[in-house]
This record gives sequence, structure tokens and C-alpha cells, in this order.
Amino acid sequence: MTVGERIRKKRQELGWTQEVLCGKVGLSKSFLSELESGKRNVSAENLYNIAQVFRVSLDYLMAGKASKESKDPSFQIPIPNSLAKFAEKEQLSFRKTLTLLNMYHQIVANRTGRSKDIGEKFDWKKFHNGVKEFMDRE
Repeated sequence: MTVGERIRKKRQELGWTQEVLCGKVGLSKSFLSELESGKRNVSAENLYNIAQVFRVSLDYLMAGKASKESKDPSFQIPIPNSLAKFAEKEQLSFRKTLTLLNMYHQIVANRTGRSKDIGEKFDWKKFHNGVKEFMDRE
């Protein structure tokens, strides 16, 4: 089974359309279609983003085997529900969502000297508007 076939299989297991996966990862539907059908190769960055969205290891997508790390809860990146809802509403890619979360953690850690849990009432829209220009520089 190819990487593209494993991506299609996992996407279908989750009940996602190509549009849903594309929205979460930031890919075009035509690229994903060609990837799933074996006509295109995927970059390491896009493969990593797909693995994170699926919550599987790169080993699984590349070779069909889950690595030991993928079973370890610390390997997965927890996205707060409030951020997940905001990202879905704003149609942020997974990469931009992670960037926003990392920016939050860096700012809080620099101000307080330690990281802090994010409450469900955190205003992601206001935070995003404040850091958007820095995110778009990537």
C-alpha cells in the first residue's frame, strides 16, 4: 500500500471528505486527489501535518506500521477545544493552528516564567488578530 492509499484509507476511516482533510492541513483538493491516487509525492512538511491531524505516526503513513511513540500520549499535541473550535470556524490550517498555540505558549512563558493552561474562555479571535501579521510572515 502506498502513502497516498494509506492517507485515503485513514481519511475514510474518520469519515472525512477530501475537503475536510484539505481544510485541516491546508492542501488543495486537486493535490490531495493526486496524492491519494499515486500521481503526486508529498513533502515531509505536508506528510507531518497530515500525520498530526490524523494523530498517527509518520511511520504509519510511510510504512503502514505505528511507531512506539505514536502510542505514547506525550507524542500527540493536545489542541484545546476552544482553539479547535476557533480554528475550524476561521478555517485555519493545522499548521497555523499549531503556530497560534505555540505563540500563545511562548508569550505566556516569557511573561510568567512558566507555561499556563488555557481556559475554555480564552479569546482566540482577539489573540489571533494580535499576532496574525507575524503568522503571515512564515
